Amino acid sequence: MQFNSLLRLVYSPRLLVASRQTAPATTTHCSGFHATAAVYDDGGVLKSSVPEKPKRPINAYIRFVQSIRSSLASANPSASPTDISKLAAVKWQALDQASKAKLEEEYKRDQTVWLAKNAKYLSQLTDAQKQELKLERQQKQEDKVKREHKRLMKDLGRPKRPMNGYLLFVANNKPKSGLSQEQNKLQMKSLGNQWKRLPDAEKERYTREAEEEKKRYQEEMKAWEDKMLASDKVEAVRKKNVLLPPSPVASSKGALSSTGAKTKKSPTTRP
Repeated sequence: MQFNSLLRLVYSPRLLVASRQTAPATTTHCSGFHATAAVYDDGGVLKSSVPEKPKRPINAYIRFVQSIRSSLASANPSASPTDISKLAAVKWQALDQASKAKLEEEYKRDQTVWLAKNAKYLSQLTDAQKQELKLERQQKQEDKVKREHKRLMKDLGRPKRPMNGYLLFVANNKPKSGLSQEQNKLQMKSLGNQWKRLPDAEKERYTREAEEEKKRYQEEMKAWEDKMLASDKVEAVRKKNVLLPPSPVASSKGALSSTGAKTKKSPTTRP
C-alpha cells in the first residue's frame, strides 16, 4: 500500500475529532474573568450567551444573483434551484463592466462598515463568550466533515447499513406518511407499544430476517472495501479493516533480534 494512501487514512475527514469542552452552566468573577450564566429558552434548550455577530456583507456576484433570482424563477417555473444558479451565472458573464464595478463598489463600502462593527463586537466579548464561539466553530467544522464524508460514501456506492428486528417491524407497519412531527412521534410511540406486545414467535421472525440482512451487509461491505482498496480509496475503508505495515523501528528491532539469535554462540562443553 502506498505511503500517501496511509497518510490519507490517518488524516481522513471522518477520523478528525475536535476536542470538545462542555460549556459551564455558570462562571464567577475571579482572576479577571467575566461571569456569564447559562440561559435556557421556554423549551429548556440551552441558548447561546454570545450576542449576535454583525452580518458579513455579500460580494458583488451574490448581490447580482439575489437581484435577479426571483425574475429567473418566474420565467423558468420548472427550473430547479441549481438550474436557476446556472442561469444567473450566464447572466453575470454577460453583464457589462460598469454594472459589475457598481456592485463591487457597494460591496467594498459595506465591507468597510462591517470591519469596524466586527472589530467593536470582538472587543466587547468576554473570555467565556470567546470560548463559546470557538466551540461553535469546532462543531460547525465537525458537522461539515460528517456531511462531506456521508456524501463521499454515497457517491462511492457504500452499502446501506441493515435494520435490526425492531426497525424491520416498524418499516412493515408504518403505512402513514406526510405526518407532522408530533403525529409521527405519536405513531412511533404506538409502534413501540405494539412491538412490546408482539408474541415472541413474531419477534423471532423479524430477528432472523435482521440476521440475514446483517450477513448480506457484511459480505457486500467486504467486497466494496476490497474494491476501494484496489482503487486506492483507502480513506473510504473502515480503519479496523486496513492492515498497516510494521513501523521501520519495529522492523529494525525484529531484524536485530533475529540476527542476534542466529549469531549467538552455543556454550562450549569441557571434554
